[in-house]
Amino acid sequence: MINQYPEIKIIKTKIFAGLSSPVKVLHITDTHIALDDPGKDSGRAYGFEGKAEGLCDWYLSCALKYAKENKIPVIHTGDLIDFLSERNFKYIENKLKGVDYLYAAGNHDFCHCVGEAKEDHEYKMTQMKRIAPYFSCNMIFDSKIINGVNFVTMDDSYYLISEGQTEMLYAEAAKGLPIILCMHVPIFTRNHADIVMNDGNQCAYLTCPEKEYFERYTPDRKAQQIPDDATVKAVEYIKNEPLIKAVIAGHTHRNIEEQLTSGKIQVTTHGTFAGYAREITIE
Repeated sequence: MINQYPEIKIIKTKIFAGLSSPVKVLHITDTHIALDDPGKDSGRAYGFEGKAEGLCDWYLSCALKYAKENKIPVIHTGDLIDFLSERNFKYIENKLKGVDYLYAAGNHDFCHCVGEAKEDHEYKMTQMKRIAPYFSCNMIFDSKIINGVNFVTMDDSYYLISEGQTEMLYAEAAKGLPIILCMHVPIFTRNHADIVMNDGNQCAYLTCPEKEYFERYTPDRKAQQIPDDATVKAVEYIKNEPLIKAVIAGHTHRNIEEQLTSGKIQVTTHGTFAGYAREITIE
């Protein structure tokens, strides 16, 4: 690996959970590796790298190297790849080999071609059959206990959380350990929504937006992101379950540390593609 790009920027964040000894993880998200199969040219790599070919891989390599050197596990909250391709599958297989990681699925992990179809549950399940074998984690819901902290990954990549996922989250809480909930899409806050929408976007790209916000969305974005009853119930539980100490997420390509309406901390990290990773210390 030739050092031809800038060093990755490591943000350091502390989350207080009442531990007797601290636990560290490296949070990375939104790498957007865009390797086209032979004979195809989506142009997507240029959108993330410009003329700096290989930049996304470089930053991910730097992040994984940092985690290995500091002996801390990796939490990746989705969109490692930008679309489904055989070259991207092979990249996942090779890049994550030997890495101590947990993975929360992102919307691009299920996208064969940006805008090709309505991205609903049926579409996701069809595409998941192709990509799931390349990850060692369950892409819908998974958990891993690291030194007394329960790191739970839950797929909300299409802005919805199912009743089944919430039931599994109840079961994780029953273990009685502090939980760090890892998801691709952040939970709605007015602060986060204002930052995204004041930047010229037609929606907030957040899970469970308040009605006065999603009423301002364009019709297609409203249809995509309006919460159902199961999602509303799940978000209320997440906000108010004492054992869930924090939510960490990606998706909006911004570095934001904030509080949910219940006072619980939510940490969103900018994309690896932009040169960011976050070392989180739980104390």
